[in-house]
Amino acid sequence: MHLGDESSTLGCGNLAVSSRQQLSEHQMQLAAEDSARAATAAATRDVDATASGIVPAAVGAVRNDEFSSLPSPSSLQLSSSSSSAAAATPAAGVASQWLAAPHMAKNADGFTTSTSTPTPPPTPKAASAATAKFAPATRAEALLLAAVRGGADVCFANPGTTEMWLVSAMDRLWPAVRPVLCLQENVATGAADGYARIARRPALTLLHLGPGLANGLANLHNARRARSPVVNMVGDMATWHRANDPLLNSPIEALAATVSGVVIVAGNLQTASWTSRVDPGCSGVGGHCAAAMAAAMAGRPVASHGEASVPAAPPERETGEAGPEITPVGGNVVTIIVPHDLSWEPPPPPPPPPPSPLSASPLQFASPALSSTPGISCPQAYRTSARAAAAANAFVQDCAVALLHAKRRAGGGGAAATAAALYLGGDALLAEDGALIAAGKIAAATGAVLLCESAFARVDRGAGLPTLRRMPYFPQEAASELARYSCLVLVDCQPPVANFGYKDGPGVLVAPKDDNTSALWEFDPAALAAAGWSAATALRRLAAALGPAATDVRPLVNCGGVFAPPGRPTVPPPGRLTPAALCAVLAALQPEGAVIVDESLTSGSSYWEVSKGCPPFVHLTLTGGAIGSGPPMALGAAVALAAASALPSPKQDTGSAAATAAAAASVGQVNNRRRVINLQADGSAMYSLQALWSQAREQLPITTIICANSSYAILRVEAARQRLPGMGPATRSLTDLTGPRLDWVSLAAGMGVPSCRVDTVEGFAMELEAALRLPGPFLIQADL
Repeated sequence: MHLGDESSTLGCGNLAVSSRQQLSEHQMQLAAEDSARAATAAATRDVDATASGIVPAAVGAVRNDEFSSLPSPSSLQLSSSSSSAAAATPAAGVASQWLAAPHMAKNADGFTTSTSTPTPPPTPKAASAATAKFAPATRAEALLLAAVRGGADVCFANPGTTEMWLVSAMDRLWPAVRPVLCLQENVATGAADGYARIARRPALTLLHLGPGLANGLANLHNARRARSPVVNMVGDMATWHRANDPLLNSPIEALAATVSGVVIVAGNLQTASWTSRVDPGCSGVGGHCAAAMAAAMAGRPVASHGEASVPAAPPERETGEAGPEITPVGGNVVTIIVPHDLSWEPPPPPPPPPPSPLSASPLQFASPALSSTPGISCPQAYRTSARAAAAANAFVQDCAVALLHAKRRAGGGGAAATAAALYLGGDALLAEDGALIAAGKIAAATGAVLLCESAFARVDRGAGLPTLRRMPYFPQEAASELARYSCLVLVDCQPPVANFGYKDGPGVLVAPKDDNTSALWEFDPAALAAAGWSAATALRRLAAALGPAATDVRPLVNCGGVFAPPGRPTVPPPGRLTPAALCAVLAALQPEGAVIVDESLTSGSSYWEVSKGCPPFVHLTLTGGAIGSGPPMALGAAVALAAASALPSPKQDTGSAAATAAAAASVGQVNNRRRVINLQADGSAMYSLQALWSQAREQLPITTIICANSSYAILRVEAARQRLPGMGPATRSLTDLTGPRLDWVSLAAGMGVPSCRVDTVEGFAMELEAALRLPGPFLIQADL
C-alpha cells in the first residue's frame, strides 16, 4: 500500500483491493480535486487564500506531536528540519546529544544554524553579521551574498579563469564563506556530499566550465542518490563569446542535467526545470542563488526508477540564444551556470519583496504533470493540506492494523513468510527527531525486523539505538531476504531493485503477493513531502497508532532485544592482519561520536555486525555505486564537524611508528573534535587521491585506513558469480593492482599526510590507537 492510495482495505471504507498500498496515489487524487475547486473559485472571482488550507511549507517542516489531531495552517512551520527538544521523542540515555548533529533551527536573524555540534567556520550567524550591510558591486557578489543569506558557509572549489570574479566575491565577503581548495573536481563534489550528510544543509561547489563539471559528475551522481543538498556554481564562457566556440566551450546545461534536479542559467528567469514556474522575484543571479539554496534545502524526493521526467523548454540566455533542451533527473543537486561577463556586471536593482505566503493566491500542491515527476518540481510545488494530512493519518492507522495482523499470523505458526519488516531509508535512518527510536519501538511492539538499505547515505548507529539488518548486496540474496516477510513497510525509500541485471536474476526485489492485500506499504519520499511529513513524523505516528505496546517501550529495558546494548569486540590476538581482524580492531578502538566513511567494499564486509554495540557513531557509505567517494566524503564530513579555528599540529614523520611519535609530540594539546575515519578500498581511493592534500591543508582530524589487497576484488567476485569461463590473462590483468604495487605511504607523504604501513593485528591496533589521538590527518596502509 502506498501512502495516499485509496485502495486501502483496512479501515478506509469500501475501496478497491491492491497488494501494493501507496500514499501518493491517493494524494494525487486529492490534488486533482483541490485543483478543480480552485479553478472554479478563480472563475467566480471568489478565491479565498485560506479556504483551501494549503500553506507553503518546506519538506519535513511539519512537527505535530499531537498524533490524534491534524495540523492547521497556523501550526505549519516554514523552516526546514526544525526540531523541538521538548517535543521530540526522547532517545536512550546512551545515545548522546551529538548523534543527531547538527539539528537545524532558525536564529534571530532567520538563518538556518546548527545547534548541537562544534561550530563549523563560519557560522551563519557570523555570516549574517559580516554581510548585514554589504552592498554587492557585481553579480558575482550578489550571487554569493544570496548563498550566504541562504545558509551557505563553505565552498569546495577548483576555479578557473571564468570563476575568478566569484573567487573575488569570497574575498569581499570574507570570512562569511570558508573556501576549501580541492585539486580535482570530483574531490570538491564528493566533499560537498559528505558535508551535506553531516551538516544537513547544502555546501557550495565552484567548478570550471563544462570539463570541470564533467570531472565532478561521478560524486554528484552519488550525492543525488544520497539526496544530499548540493549547490554547484559553474562558470561559463561570456555570453558574446560562446558563439565563437572557444576550446573549453561545451553544453554545460546538458552535463548538469544528468545529475541535477534544477539547472539555472544565471541572469534569466527561465530555468531548465522551473520553466514558467520560477518565482518572478528571482530576477538576477542573487535571486537565482536564493532559489537554488531553497531548492537544495527543501529536500525534494528523488524520482523513482523508471519515472519519466518532464521535458523542459530551452533556457533563454540574455543574448537571446536558446540553450539545449534538457531533462533534469531529479534530486537535491542544484547547478547554477554563471556566464563570465555576467559575473563582473553590476547587479540589477533588488526586486520588490514577495507577498506573504498566506495572503497570496495558493498554488496547488501538485498538478497532473508534476504529480508524475515529483523529483524535479520546484520547492513551492508541494503544498500541505489538511486533506493530505488526513489521508496520511488514515494510512498510518491501516498500516498499524496490518502490522498487528502480521504479528498474529507469525504467532500462529502458519506459513514461513508470516513475519513483518520495516525497510528504512533516507531520514528514517537518523536519530534526529526520534526517527530511529520510533522505528525501534514499532519493531518491539510488532516483532517486525528492521531492515536498512544496502547503499545508505547515513545511518546513526551504536549502543542504545536499534539494531538494523543491512540488506545483502547481491540481488538473489536480497530477494530471498525480502520474500520472508508477509508485510513489508517501506519508509522514506523506493522499492528495492537489483544493482545490475544478472542472467536469470531478479530486477525488482519485492515480488507482488496477489493473495495478500497488505503485503507492501510505502511511505515514499514524494508522498511524505506532499503530506508535509518527515520520515520521523511518519514513524512516530505509526508508533502512536500501535498504542502502549509501542509507546511504552524503553530502549534496553523492555525492548525485546531490538535496541543494541553497549559492547565492543575484543582486539583479536596477535597475528597476520585479515579483513575480519581489521574490522574488529576498528570497532574495538573507534571513539564515541566517530563518523565512519565506509568505502571498504569487499574488505569491510564484517564491520557492520561487529560495530553494532559500539558507542554511538555515524556511518556513511557509497550511495550511487560510483567509486572514489570515500576520501572526498571524509574531507567534507570533517569540515562540517570542524571547530572555527584549526588546532595546531606537530610536525610528523612517516616511519612505521609515526602515529605513536606524533601523538607523543602533541602531549598537552587537547583535541576534542569528533574523529572522521575513512575505511577505504585501495583501488577506489586512487580515483580521488587528491583529497588527502586538502585534508592536510585544512589539518582535519581524519584517519584513513587503506584496505590494501592490491586488487579489484569485487570484480573477481562478480566474475565468479556470473560464471565466466575461467580467469584468463585479460581478467587477471584488469583486476590486479600489483606490478607496480601501490605505495600508500609514499603517496600520502607526497600529499602532506603522515602515514605508516602495517600487516599484523598488533601493529594495526597500535598505530590506529595513536592515530585517533592526533589533531590532524593520518593514513594507515593495512596490507591484507
